[in-house]
Amino acid sequence: MKKVDKLYTTKEVLKQVRVSRNTLFLWFKQHKIPEVRRDRNGHRLFTRKDIQVILTYKNKLIPPRENYFGKG
Repeated sequence: MKKVDKLYTTKEVLKQVRVSRNTLFLWFKQHKIPEVRRDRNGHRLFTRKDIQVILTYKNKLIPPRENYFGKG
């Protein structure tokens, strides 16, 4: 029996990734991140792997700063 991965809604992904809805959709539109599967109503459904791809792209754009927590 094949294990089914949990699927996440756009709203859940926005909370995890911490970017605005407009930013996420712009990244899709500009092909910065690959398109994800959709349900029969056209709503995006994300896997854990999709979220990791988005986080990787976000972290390349906004690298963590050394003094982010008041250090250095």
